[in-house]
Amino acid sequence: MKNLQKTGFFLLLSLTVNTLFAQFNKVEISAKILSEKDSSAIGFVHIINLTTKHGVISDYNGHFNFTVNETDTLKFSVLGYEHLKLVGNIIPKTIYLTPKNYELEEFTVIPYKDYEEFKEAFINLILIDSSLQINQSIFMFDEDLYLYRNNERFGIVIEGGISKLYDYFSKHGKSKMRYEELIARDRYKSYLATKYNNLVVASATPLTDKSEIEAFMKYCDFTDEFISKSNDYEIIKEIQVKYKEYTASK
Repeated sequence: MKNLQKTGFFLLLSLTVNTLFAQFNKVEISAKILSEKDSSAIGFVHIINLTTKHGVISDYNGHFNFTVNETDTLKFSVLGYEHLKLVGNIIPKTIYLTPKNYELEEFTVIPYKDYEEFKEAFINLILIDSSLQINQSIFMFDEDLYLYRNNERFGIVIEGGISKLYDYFSKHGKSKMRYEELIARDRYKSYLATKYNNLVVASATPLTDKSEIEAFMKYCDFTDEFISKSNDYEIIKEIQVKYKEYTASK
C-alpha cells in the first residue's frame, strides 16, 4: 500500500513539473497577418496574450513579433474581421483572418421626420413654371413669306433688291439670338429655383407660413451667382445665418 502511494505521489509530482516546464517553454513568434478573402496584408491587428494579458500590434504590412509560452493563448482582433484564437506552439508563419459581415437594418433617408410631414410638404409644394413662350417675332407667316401668283406658283417676295434681303435676314438673325438668350435665361432661372425655393427655406428654418417665407427670402436677397456656385449645404448654412439676423431684427 505504501509503495502504491509513493508511486502515485511521484507520478503526480512528475506531471506537475512537466506542466510547469511546458508553461515556461518560450516560443519566438514572427508571423504575418493576411485577409482570407484576397490575401491582402492587414495592418494594426491587436494580438493579446490571454494568459499573461500582454499584447502587441502588427505593423502596416501585417508583420509582428511576439515571445510567448507554448501553452499561452493568443487572440487576434481588428475592426472588420472575425476574432481568432491560437495557442502559442501552433501559430503558423502566415495567419489568415476572415472578413466580418455586419448586418445593418434597412432604413430610408428622407429630409422629413415622418410620412405625414412629407405628405404635407408634397401637397404644399410650389412648382416653378419653366414653360417657354415662343417669341413670335422670329417667325414669318405664309402671307409674309409667299405671294400667290396667277400661274399657281409661290415665291418669296422681297422688295428693294440685295440691300433689303440683307436687312431682312439681319433682323431675323438678331431676333433668333435674342430668343436663344431668353431660353438660356429661363433655363438658368429654373435651375436656380431647384436649389433655392420655399421648400428649402422651410426645411432649414422654423418658418411655415407661405407669406412669411417669401418675406424672409426677399430679406436674404441671395444673388444668382451665389446660388449657382454654392452647394446645398452652403445654401442651407447661409439661410440659417440669415434667419438669425432676420429674427434679431424684428
